[in-house]
Amino acid sequence: MLRFPPLILAGLLLLSGCLPYACRRDESRALLPSDSLSRAFAQQIPADTLALRWRTTGATAGLAFPRTVLFGPDGAVIVADAERNAVVVFDTTGAVDRILAPGTFDVPFLAGRRGDTLAVFSPGARRIDFVLGDAVVRRVPTPTDLPARGTLQYAAVTDHTIFFKTLGDDVVGYLARLDERGRIRDRVPLPGPAWRHAGLLRPWGDTLVSLSGFRPVVDLLPPGATALDTLALVGFDSPMLARSRLFLLGETHEAPLLIESGAAAGDALFLLNLRPGWLQVDVYDRQGRLRHRLIGPDPAYDKQFYPRDLAVRPHPGGGYTLAVVFTGSEPGVAVFRWRGERPDGR
Repeated sequence: MLRFPPLILAGLLLLSGCLPYACRRDESRALLPSDSLSRAFAQQIPADTLALRWRTTGATAGLAFPRTVLFGPDGAVIVADAERNAVVVFDTTGAVDRILAPGTFDVPFLAGRRGDTLAVFSPGARRIDFVLGDAVVRRVPTPTDLPARGTLQYAAVTDHTIFFKTLGDDVVGYLARLDERGRIRDRVPLPGPAWRHAGLLRPWGDTLVSLSGFRPVVDLLPPGATALDTLALVGFDSPMLARSRLFLLGETHEAPLLIESGAAAGDALFLLNLRPGWLQVDVYDRQGRLRHRLIGPDPAYDKQFYPRDLAVRPHPGGGYTLAVVFTGSEPGVAVFRWRGERPDGR
């Protein structure tokens, strides 16, 4: 049985355990040796501040529970709202441009793009909708031999492959490659407890990243591989690492969520490092070493602010543009600019 709150069919990762402001004061602050080394490494990396380009919230954004975000080919920001079952497109100024295929989706997650065609995964309906313009032009089913409740499902669509991951109490977890008709071509078993593999799927070049939200690692599936490679994140730091150690030792029953989401751009992997109320994005290289720590402007404690997903794209003038969706008292989306690498490579 999983040791975190009940799993939601759509794969909504809820914050397990406690945030720093809610933990018991008498809990041990000891770390695993690897986490201690990572913390020391992280302290050597200065933080950069993200520059806010635009932000829209509340009724203006038309969002209730924005869960995933992607950039369109023209720089538009595409957001899937898991509560309103809507996919909303924002233009480059933050104004709502249009709503895609209203009434079509079932707790939608954005699974990727193929050129101008958007892939939207509806785990409740067990399908991926391919949307071109404002219309669904094709539907691909995902595996249906799963319990109606108690499973996590994730999907990612690249130019050549459809990936599907499922986890849960009553299923043997696996990561599969699907053909264009939704049939399983091959599958990779996900051994161990389901919490270890809970996390979104993201492409990184020709490699698939399977995020692991509850430990500072990511799993990689290169082309043609029949097993996952685990990449430890050197330099990951979080106030919840001590509680993560307690969970691994069996001294607490809930695993704290450390990494909410991530996205890749070039050789860099951007990860949402969960913080109690402000935005922090860690940037790792291909070897899993921390290169940059990015902080949102004016960081402050706000337990109502909860970043859920991010998208990253190189900026034509250098650096990167980041889009982040968040929930809380005012759910919405924000776009930031980061100047990128310094001349010394740091």
